[in-house]
Order: sequence, then structure tokens, then C-alpha cells
Amino acid sequence: MKRFFHSIYGAIQSAEMNFSIIAMSITTLLICATVVNRYVLHIEIMWLNDLALYIFVFFMFTAFAVTAYKEGHISIDIFRTHVFKNRPAGGAFYRLFLVALSILILCIFLPVAYHFMVRAIRYPEYGTLLRWFNTSWLQIFLFIALLLVLVHLLVILIRDIRELVKAINNRPGVGRE
Repeated sequence: MKRFFHSIYGAIQSAEMNFSIIAMSITTLLICATVVNRYVLHIEIMWLNDLALYIFVFFMFTAFAVTAYKEGHISIDIFRTHVFKNRPAGGAFYRLFLVALSILILCIFLPVAYHFMVRAIRYPEYGTLLRWFNTSWLQIFLFIALLLVLVHLLVILIRDIRELVKAINNRPGVGRE
């Protein structure tokens, strides 16, 4: 069962990373095409900018989740390194505190994002230059991205609880006679 969850979690991480790479690449290509069209060919294609912006927003929402599982935003390493240099239990507790605080803050914003998503599903809105593009997808995708961040933070929280227990048990004089 544990292997099953690890494989699903790995597939989610891989999909997030691949989507981020593809979306950033497409955004870069669209911006380059816009610049070439405008300044070299002297042809203004307005909808290319809108499409690049929408894809960039999708990329940024996915980057939230990628950053969470790579732990790029959770801790201030210099503070932890200096304050908890010779105290692994204190460092583990500090990491646990930061992840729990991140989960708490995310849980405050999730209901708001949920209501935006429900409204976006009920009342779709379309782009001005890309009339076929449903901009409500952005609000729906924001909620999905926040859920993915929550999943990653919960996985990190479980790992940090294990590390804290291990650090407490490995302290001198604890559990040994």
C-alpha cells in the first residue's frame, strides 16, 4: 500500500514538473514570436500576448506545487542553521512548526479559492481577444494548485514528524539506561 501511494505521489510530482517545463517553454516561444512579429515583421498579433499570459498564469500556479514539494519556500535555512546548529531536536521542531504554519495559512485561503472556483464553474467568463478561452479555468486551476500544495505539505509534515521523533529518541540520555 505504501508503495502504491509513493508511485501515485511520484506521478503527481512528475506531472507537475513536466507541465511547468512545457508551459514555461510555450510561454517563452509565444513571447519570442510576439517580439519577432512586432519588431521584425511589423505584424501585430494581439492575441499572442493574451495566450502567453494565460499559459504563464497556469505555469505559475503549477510552480506553487513544484516549489512546495521541493521545499523551496518553507524555511529560512540560515536562521535554522545558526540557531539550531547543535540541537537536531530543536531544528526538527522548527521545521515542523513552519510546515504546520504553512498548512494553517493555506487552509485559511482554501475556502476562498473554493468559492472562486464554484463561481467560475457556474458563470464562465471568456477572454477579450481569445474569445474561445474560458478565463474561469484560471480560477479552477488555482484551487487545484492549492490542493496540490496542501498534499505536498502534508507529506512533508508526516516526514518532519518522523524526523522529530527520531531526533528526540537519539538525544543523549533518552531511551537508554
